[in-house]
Amino acid sequence: MRLDDLIWSATPTPFLADGSLDDGALERLVAQHRRLGVQGLFLGGTCGEGPFMPNTQRAELVQTIRRLNGSALHLAVQVSDTSARRVRENTAQAVDAGADSVVIAAPWLRSFVNREFARRYFFESLETPCPVPIGIYMLPQPPETGIDLALWQEIVEHPQVKYVKDSTNSDDCCHMLLSVKRRRGELVVRSGYEFDFLRPLQAGYDGCLLGTAILNAGLMARAARALLDGDLATARVWQERNNQLLYDLFRPDLSAWMSGLKYALCRVGIFSTEYSHLADPLTADDRRRIDAALERERAYL
Repeated sequence: MRLDDLIWSATPTPFLADGSLDDGALERLVAQHRRLGVQGLFLGGTCGEGPFMPNTQRAELVQTIRRLNGSALHLAVQVSDTSARRVRENTAQAVDAGADSVVIAAPWLRSFVNREFARRYFFESLETPCPVPIGIYMLPQPPETGIDLALWQEIVEHPQVKYVKDSTNSDDCCHMLLSVKRRRGELVVRSGYEFDFLRPLQAGYDGCLLGTAILNAGLMARAARALLDGDLATARVWQERNNQLLYDLFRPDLSAWMSGLKYALCRVGIFSTEYSHLADPLTADDRRRIDAALERERAYL
């Protein structure tokens, strides 16, 4: 774990009220991440609403961020889809738009996925030559998809895979990834679980890749710094402080995840609209709670 490359952000995407990209907010988004010390951006992921965006808009997003960012931040772009052919097409588009790496998650249409489908999806994607590094995004999968621990291990052992975002919050997945990492020393493993990022860092993960880093990277960096200094008690205080902020933004059951995050980003002046494809409604109580949380943590956001 290195503080100078610890935190990557699976950033949300700012839209105007008509669903087009908000270029002014994208400029503020880049500035915010750089101010907080984030080293990499994950564009078009789940938090970035990439699966809901037209291909041309995803390419526009990457091109705009590349123009605004230069080479200051690593740009990873999610290329997941419903088939290996579509993944390959998305990969070519992302590379042309300026991606530094691409990320493949499981197929979106889970009800149609079985083990053989999943094997073809991942391995046909990985066995196609790619001019940039490939990352794998591990999310918990229903048993009927056949994407289990053994298959994940086969996937991350593939020599084309250079890094992993692990959002499973699973001890078994953690042990498997660290075992593969011991055999493949160049493999980079990042935690994608905001509510307990200290435990995987202690175990040997290289860093974090989190959908909330655009707001809470300052809190996470303080937790990680305390961990590196051997002060686990202080690190846990920062982790709990981070968790309280997230529960205030998203509700304890996380049912206001995207809407709470976008409202908060508008309140701190980074986004100009709350537009989201997910459109989860906020209540007046939600807005008051989020406002209070932002004021409480203002010095670290």
